[in-house]
Amino acid sequence: MIQNVTINNKQYNLLFELGKGAAGKVYKAQYQNQFYAIKKQEYFGEGELEFYGQLVQQNFKKCKNLIQIYDFQQIGRFSYVVMELGDFSLYDALEQNKIDQKNIRYIIKQIASGIKELHEMGLAHRDLKPENILIQTIFSEQQSQQVYKICDFGVVKNTQKLVTKQVGTPYYLAPEVISNNKNSYSKECDIWSFGVLIYEILTKKLMFQGKTINDITNAILNITDNGIEMLINQLYIEPDYRELLKNMLKVDAQKRYNIDQVLESLKPKSRSTSRQRQNHFVQQFPPPNSFSIRGNPETRNIQTSFSPLQNIQNQNTTSQIPPIQNPQQKQFNQKQNVQQLKQLNF
Repeated sequence: MIQNVTINNKQYNLLFELGKGAAGKVYKAQYQNQFYAIKKQEYFGEGELEFYGQLVQQNFKKCKNLIQIYDFQQIGRFSYVVMELGDFSLYDALEQNKIDQKNIRYIIKQIASGIKELHEMGLAHRDLKPENILIQTIFSEQQSQQVYKICDFGVVKNTQKLVTKQVGTPYYLAPEVISNNKNSYSKECDIWSFGVLIYEILTKKLMFQGKTINDITNAILNITDNGIEMLINQLYIEPDYRELLKNMLKVDAQKRYNIDQVLESLKPKSRSTSRQRQNHFVQQFPPPNSFSIRGNPETRNIQTSFSPLQNIQNQNTTSQIPPIQNPQQKQFNQKQNVQQLKQLNF
C-alpha cells in the first residue's frame, strides 16, 4: 500500500484502507494531528464532480450537516478527495439500539438541514439511507453533542438533469425513480427517501421489503396514498408528525413536501412547546426487539445505482476503530468545537 500521498502540497500519511470498490479505494489518513478519510478514485460521475467543483469554487465552505470536504485534486489518472471522518453511521446506531427516542426530532432536523444544503446547491442526493448518515460527537469543555451528516455523493445529480431511472438503493427509491416512463423527476425524490428513512428510525423496519429487487420495487410502485396513511397511522408519534410523514410520502411527487416545508413542520409552534415537542416526537415507543428486523445485510447492500464505489461499506466511517485519545488533538478539538456547539440548533 502507498504510505503517503501529497494533495495540494499537503502530505498525508495513509494509515490503512477503509474500503474499496471497482473504481477506487478509501483510506484513513493523517495530516499533522488530524485524521481524515481520503478517497482515491479513477472515475467520478458528472454530478459528483459538479459537487466537488462547487466546493472548490467556494473555497470548501463549511457545511453543517454534509460531511465536510477539505480538499480535491486530480493527480495523473486518479482523483483524490479529502473528507472528514465520522464516528459511526446511523445504520450502526439503529442496529445497536443507540437511538434515544427523545432525540428523534433533533436527528430528523439535522438530516433535513443536510438535504437543504445539498438542494440549495442545485443537487439531489438520490441515495439517502441510514448507511449514508454519519454521526460525529463534538466535545467542548463541559458538554458534548452528536451531529448527523450526510455522506456518499457518488450518485448526486444536478436537479435539472434528473432523468436516469433506477438510481439509488431499492428500499428507498421514490416511485417516479422506478417507473419505466421517460419523464424526468425532481429533487423531491430525496424527500420520499427521507420519509422512508424516518419510518425506519421509528420502527426499525424497512418500509418496503422483498427478497429480490423486483419484489421491493413492485411494493413501492403498488403502494397508494391510502396504504401509506394506514402504515403511518400505526406509528406512536404526535399527530402533526404523522401528517408530516404523509406529506413526505405522497406518491405524486408534485403533491409531496419540499425540504423547506419539512423543516417548517419540525419547528415548535411556540417557544413554550419547544422542549415538549422535542421530547414527544414519539408518544409511546414500543420496547425494542431483541433481534434485528431491519432486513438481511446482504440484500440491503443491493443497489440499482452505478456509483463507482457502491461496494464500499461505510466508506467514511471509523465505526470499528477505537477513538484515538491523543491529548494534544483533544485539546485542539475542544477549542475548535466550542464554537461549533454554539452554532447547533438544539
